[in-house]
Parts: sequence; C-alpha cells; structure tokens
Amino acid sequence: MFSLVAVSAELAEWLVAIESGGADAVHQARIRVRRLRSILSVDRRAFEKNEAKRLRRRLGVLGSQLGTARDLEVRADALAALIADAETGADADPLDQATVDAVATFSADARAAHAAAVTALVGELHGRAHRQLLADVVAFAANPPLSARGAEHPRRTARKALAKAGVRVLEQDGDTLEERHAARKAARRLRYAAEAVTDTFGRDAVRVAAAAEALQNALGDHRDLVLLATHLRQKAEDAAIAPEAEAGIARIADRCDERAEEHLAGLDDLADAVARAL
Repeated sequence: MFSLVAVSAELAEWLVAIESGGADAVHQARIRVRRLRSILSVDRRAFEKNEAKRLRRRLGVLGSQLGTARDLEVRADALAALIADAETGADADPLDQATVDAVATFSADARAAHAAAVTALVGELHGRAHRQLLADVVAFAANPPLSARGAEHPRRTARKALAKAGVRVLEQDGDTLEERHAARKAARRLRYAAEAVTDTFGRDAVRVAAAAEALQNALGDHRDLVLLATHLRQKAEDAAIAPEAEAGIARIADRCDERAEEHLAGLDDLADAVARAL
C-alpha cells in the first residue's frame, strides 16, 4: 500500500538523471518528492508520527531546491513559447520586432538563471546530506514505521485519510492568488494520495485522483499565466527597452491575464466533481 517503494525508486533514478543532464529530470524528480510528501501528509496516521514528520520535512528541503530550478525552466519555456507563437503567426495579435527582441532577451535571461540553478542543484545532490536523505527514503519505503492504527487497520486508515484530504480540498475558499495556490496544493495532495492506493481501492481511488488532478491543473494553469504576466511587467519596468516594446509587452501580459481567467470558468464544476468522487 501507498506505493512508497516504487516512488522512492523513481526518485533515485531521476536524481541521477539530473546529474547527467537528463531531459525533464528536475520536473520528474520534483513530482516524486511531492508524491512522497503528499503520502506522508495525508496518510500520516498510518505511520509513526515523528519519523514520518522528519522525513517529510527533509524532503521539503529537496523539493524547494528542485522547485527553484523547475520554476525557472517553466518561465523560460513560457517566454520561448511567446516568441514561437509570434514567429509562426499563431498569435492573433502579431508582435512588432522590438517586442519580440525584448521577450527573447527575457527568455535568454531565464535560461541562464535556470542553468545556474541546475548547476547549484547538482552541487547539492553531490553532498552527504542528500545521499543520506535518499538512503533514508529508500529504507523508510522498504520497511515503513507504521503506527498501531496503520498496522492493524491499514485499509480503514487510508480510506479515512483520503476522505479527510478531500474535505480539505472542498473547504478551500478565496479569490487571491495565494488562496487559490493553497487550493491547488490541497488538490495535489489528494490526487497523489489517491494514486498511491489505487491497487487497494481500485476505481474509487482512480476517480478521486482524476477529479483532483483536473482541479489541480486548472488552478496551476491559472497561476502560471498570472505569474508570467507579473514577470513580463516587472521585466519591462526594470529593463531599458523601446516604448513600442514596452507597449507590446503590456499587451502580452494583459492577454496572459485574460487566458488565466478562462481557466477559472469551470472551477465550481471541477470542485463538484471532486465531491462526487469522494
């Protein structure tokens, strides 16, 4: 139960891939860290409290380091996509050359920052602390320190934990970016916890995971676009660019905000789907 062995093995593989420059390795390693932390959080009553809490905290440090590099990669990819749309004519509102050049500069800056972050990450992964963390994760997964409740009633404990995680998702409210981010994280925890017990609960867990993933993705797409718009406006303010480029970037940022709002259109329906799946 909980897929701990599989996820810990995948994490080890992706961490090695980061060191060798594997494509999408940082992203995939970050996902595995999040899966493990979600399981340890949602199903915390199944494990010995202090050991699970310490491991989750240590995984959080690794997750933050991976997140720094991944967020820069997402930003660089998003900026590159804006240029690609302009070059292929996919954008309904064509960009002038000054704007394209400015965005290309922003993209190059993001790529350089991402490369530096990956280099720093690889240096951290070579350290003793990270090697020990990985060894401890594998050992925990191979022989989880279960609580009395987790050992005696694993199915009941997991089912109650999933239900509580679902309630936390449905309790999330608020319209600010950070409040929606909290809702997204709650949906992500529910999704990963449900995916970890599909072998035990079958289609019921699959339905919960699918509904939570749809909600997570909508909130994530919204956040990414809002952050991209904010980044564009800040870069335009900080950089010495031509007035026409500044105006062009303002238009792009406005479109990002408009697209972000579109992802919120069916949010209530997605939340209802989570409620029905529980």
